[in-house]
Amino acid sequence: MDIDPDEIVTVELSWENDGLPTTYTQRVTRRQLGNLLVQVDDMAADTEDRAA
Repeated sequence: MDIDPDEIVTVELSWENDGLPTTYTQRVTRRQLGNLLVQVDDMAADTEDRAA
C-alpha cells in the first residue's frame, strides 16, 4: 500500500497549562507533517549540542 504524501491528516497536541488540559489540533498533509518532524528533530539535536 502506497502512502499519499498529499493526504490530509489531523495532528493533535496535548499538554497541561496551569493544571488544565489544553489540546491543539491542526490539519496538514503528510508531506508537511514529515517536514515539521524533521525540523523538530533538528531543533532537538541543536539543543542537545548546546547543553553538552
